Amino acid sequence: MSRAEDEAQFEEFVAARSRSLGRTAYLLTGDRHLAEDLLQQALLATARHWRAIHSNPEAYARRALFHHH
Repeated sequence: MSRAEDEAQFEEFVAARSRSLGRTAYLLTGDRHLAEDLLQQALLATARHWRAIHSNPEAYARRALFHHH
């Protein structure tokens, strides 16, 4: 898989799952701004490991939310 394909798949994942992940981040933090920061940290971690977690990125992203919190 090419880098461009990886990037496109990651962008699709972010578009599809950011809202749900953001709600989870808000439940963890109780603050909209902190939740946005937490979500960005989790998505960055997810992007860094995209090839390794390609089969189940949402589980990885949720785990990253809890870990970074």
